[in-house]
Amino acid sequence: MKNVTEGLEFLYRLVEHFPDGIIVFDIEGKVTLLNRVAFKQMEAKGSLSEYIEQPVLNLLGNSPLADKVRSCITDGRTDFEFEALKINSLYLDVYGKKITEGMLLFLYDITHNIKAKNLTLNTLIQGQELERQRIAKEIHDGIGPSLSTIRLGIDMVSTIAEKEKIKNKLNTLSSQVAEIAEDIRNISHDLMPSSLLDFGIKSALENLVAKIEENSQVNIEKNIQIKDEHPFMDQNQTLNIYRITQESIHNGLKHGNANEFTISLSEKNETFHLKIVDNGKSEKSQHKAGIGLKNMQARVNSMNGTISTKALRPNGFEVYVRIPYKN
Repeated sequence: MKNVTEGLEFLYRLVEHFPDGIIVFDIEGKVTLLNRVAFKQMEAKGSLSEYIEQPVLNLLGNSPLADKVRSCITDGRTDFEFEALKINSLYLDVYGKKITEGMLLFLYDITHNIKAKNLTLNTLIQGQELERQRIAKEIHDGIGPSLSTIRLGIDMVSTIAEKEKIKNKLNTLSSQVAEIAEDIRNISHDLMPSSLLDFGIKSALENLVAKIEENSQVNIEKNIQIKDEHPFMDQNQTLNIYRITQESIHNGLKHGNANEFTISLSEKNETFHLKIVDNGKSEKSQHKAGIGLKNMQARVNSMNGTISTKALRPNGFEVYVRIPYKN
């Protein structure tokens, strides 16, 4: 009996000093073993001892892990794993293992790795945007004026040309140069929208919507509840939200043949909520693993946010992004 008691005490000490979170619950879903690391990871209230012999769901609260554990309790125990599961302010790799009288949960804190990865992504994206700004400036300040000068020269030669055939040819060339200049101006604007830099997210999104509606048979309903100057939204977040919206609309037009969009941007619980919904053909408008979705995912990750996408029935596609305040 003494050996059993000593063995249990050794086990408890081992679990208590284990560097990662450990939770054990029985087949009825009651906690039988819990170390202080897991207690802190769950940001539980009160004392650790209060949760022993109590339902494990009381400990897990409304975390994403709770649904899986509830399923194990009601539908039968099965091994499972979650990678980079966001619980409270942490990112955890969670492994659930079936044992004789219940389930054993291992919770590995990978928050530092995720933040380091997101910081790298953020740096990469900022570098890309700086390069966009540089190219946009070169186009605006270099190629644009050069084309205008060429057009002026053509127009001048046209006024002194004696043959009507030559005049007509010169006028055609002038019109073509004007079209090229307009295309380049649009490319420059897409690379770095001036409304975004000069005003803010609300003005930039409204300008984007107006431009798309002007150039295509598309109706876009917008509900932008964020002001241009928001104390907890920095320029990087503003630019990423704009790019995600731009990419979502582009995908809806290209892959789903959508002609109606709804864009909403709001805030709640210190989080920005961006939702873009289209009426495109669901089977075609799903982004799948395309470069557009990967770019959006990278932007969201760089801001420690989350993104979800889903096909709607009978038609349509939804992109939903949540971005925490930049404190």
